[in-house]
Amino acid sequence: MATGLLAKKMGMTQVFNAAGDCIPVTVLECGPCAVVRRKTAEKDGYDAVVIGFVEVDEKHTYRLTKPEVGVFRKAGTSVFRHVREVRVNDAKLLGELKAGDILTVDKVFKLDQRIDVTGITKGRGFQGVFKRWGMKGAARDSSTAHEHHRHIGAIGQRKTPGKVWKGKHLPGHLGVDNVTIQNLFVAGIEADKNLLLIAGAVPGHNDGLVFVNTAVKGQPKTRAKVEERQRAKPKV
Repeated sequence: MATGLLAKKMGMTQVFNAAGDCIPVTVLECGPCAVVRRKTAEKDGYDAVVIGFVEVDEKHTYRLTKPEVGVFRKAGTSVFRHVREVRVNDAKLLGELKAGDILTVDKVFKLDQRIDVTGITKGRGFQGVFKRWGMKGAARDSSTAHEHHRHIGAIGQRKTPGKVWKGKHLPGHLGVDNVTIQNLFVAGIEADKNLLLIAGAVPGHNDGLVFVNTAVKGQPKTRAKVEERQRAKPKV
């Protein structure tokens, strides 16, 4: 089974857990995603599955090239707007997946599972050093700041080296970066509506495309797993 799915960010809300705690969650329309292609280590050098998300009408397929449309035709699926390749380290996780299979949120994820969410952050346009880098600036009552309380200040040196070092924090474009938020957990699943509730915030604006994947850092160990591992250790 694939380890991740493409999703659309719907917005944020809040839910209450069994203990009565209020948890802010992000609602994602996660899948369903169709398997467009299956890659294997014998043929492609690694194990992976290519998934498609959001179907495109036949009248709009002219926007794609013939080779791109041919990939979907070969798989026997509809044409999709978004395609993503998901690498799988363990070939056993792929199971009996083949082109044309449909992956749903309840098949890939489970409650309280740790996940990583990747998306494009909101664009903020051209911003100064205060908002872009969090610089503090001069105090309001400073006698030397004059009217430049949000000014960047001196950025160069004198004769040596006589230049501005590369990487200096300067005003510029902020946002539209590919960002991954790690170790979030699944707070709820509504399989009938293809909704995934994730505790916390994820990058991007509403209706933005995100990729939800199993956490790279692994799942939290339960007490039963810890005791089982301790029993398996050889006694010295």
